[in-house]
Amino acid sequence: MYAIRDMQAPINMDSPMLFLMQPLHQLNTMDALVGRGGQTLYPNGVVRDVKLSPRPNRNELKLEHVAQKFSLPIKEAARDLKVSVSTLKFRCRELGIPKWPYRKIQSLETLIETMLEIEPFGFHHMIGKVREEIEAIKLNPALEIKYETERLRQEIYDSKYKRRRTFELTS
Repeated sequence: MYAIRDMQAPINMDSPMLFLMQPLHQLNTMDALVGRGGQTLYPNGVVRDVKLSPRPNRNELKLEHVAQKFSLPIKEAARDLKVSVSTLKFRCRELGIPKWPYRKIQSLETLIETMLEIEPFGFHHMIGKVREEIEAIKLNPALEIKYETERLRQEIYDSKYKRRRTFELTS
């Protein structure tokens, strides 16, 4: 597409003022115009065949496939599923997943690790309950964390903070 600059009157194509016509968009030599047709056109005119990996249609993403990726951040899950993050989020809303559950699951796994660190205080019975809750969230990501688990998490993090604080003050 070309633009005629600084011209008041219409001009025919035989006019000596054609030098005023310049491309509106210059192609950078590093840019390539890639189409989904399987060929890449480079600015120097070279056409190369490109093998594109097939992307799944948004409707092909089933809950079972998406659920396998809950333990990954959403960007990594989208890359593994070969879709964009926006597409994955949109499909999750269609499947009834209001929010990506990675952070919720990570929080509960960190809680288990913390309970294992302070094992002498008798958290063995709660570790099983938290693991069951993680599995329930993987099956239904819309579930909220149980109130007793939230209270346990808050108590453990508070005690961990207080121990660290007293250790810093004594040393």
